[in-house]
Amino acid sequence: MKKIYKVVLVGCGHMGEAHLKDIYFRENISIEGVVDLNEDKAVFFKKKYGSKSWSTNYEKYLSDPSIDIVIIATYPSSHLQILKDCISAGKHVLCEKPITNNLEDSKEFVRIVKQAKTKVLVGYILRHNESYIKIADMIHQGAIGKPMVMRMVQNHHTMDWPKYLKLIKDTSPIIDCGVHYIDVMSWFSNADIVSISGVSLKTEPDVPEDNYNYGILTAKLSDGSAAYYEAGWGNTMSSSNMKEFVGPKGRISLTYRKDRSNNQEEGDLIEYYRYPEKTYDTINIPSTRKPTWKQLEYLIDMIEKDIPAVPSIDEVYKSFYISIKADQVIKNSSCIKNLTHDAFTSY
Repeated sequence: MKKIYKVVLVGCGHMGEAHLKDIYFRENISIEGVVDLNEDKAVFFKKKYGSKSWSTNYEKYLSDPSIDIVIIATYPSSHLQILKDCISAGKHVLCEKPITNNLEDSKEFVRIVKQAKTKVLVGYILRHNESYIKIADMIHQGAIGKPMVMRMVQNHHTMDWPKYLKLIKDTSPIIDCGVHYIDVMSWFSNADIVSISGVSLKTEPDVPEDNYNYGILTAKLSDGSAAYYEAGWGNTMSSSNMKEFVGPKGRISLTYRKDRSNNQEEGDLIEYYRYPEKTYDTINIPSTRKPTWKQLEYLIDMIEKDIPAVPSIDEVYKSFYISIKADQVIKNSSCIKNLTHDAFTSY
């Protein structure tokens, strides 16, 4: 293992901080720079996480041959250009999801990643979350049978509405967070999404006319499974996380550590109901909800061992493509049937 990886963070927002909180103290990581267009944020992050420097311009770091990894944690609309510049400069990249905010840019993003001589990992954090890995293994081993119902909800009671509104203007909740759970649908089922529908609503008056702050995506999969994902951000929404997977042989539900009413010190709670036995098992998982260190550690393994990305860039594109199409049908309260795998490889 290389003794020290020199890292630069671009984007000192919510996810940028999630990355630094979990990596800045690691023995083989040196935070060389933090970058944000807001100078005050960059200076604050430098002081808080012991970065060696700060800037409002990421390009100054790309000319430094000692920089190994760039973490891109900016708004999706800026991802493609930063990725291009990083790859051209020979840097490895950990890029937050979604990869862009439109379909054309996403195709170029994928092409660049596939042609890159350096390693690129897209931040699908649930793929590196111990609780989701455990549930995926249980489902793949037949714990609940098929077809499944996958019920997933993630709503935010916004204490900083201007922050969320700014993100909504860049990309919708169904795209921003939905790519995670669209990926989960295919990952858990080992099946393709073949039809999507949905509805949306504005509960906040300052949401732009062509967007929304609450949406539901429903999906049918090629193995007969069905799924839905609900995402709402607003001043009057309640914060709620519900993840439940139901099949003919049983049910698996996930409660995050922070949402447990007791025994939080045991970690996340997985509840498994068996049928026809009608028995319950509880499984405690010492999982970090946003394991950014595990994710960066995986990128380092990609660099050192030349292993493939998880998820692959093809899987990333597939979930992004479906999220874009879902966003379209949700805005129109319509439905797309007969989605084919060919559509996911059109880049």
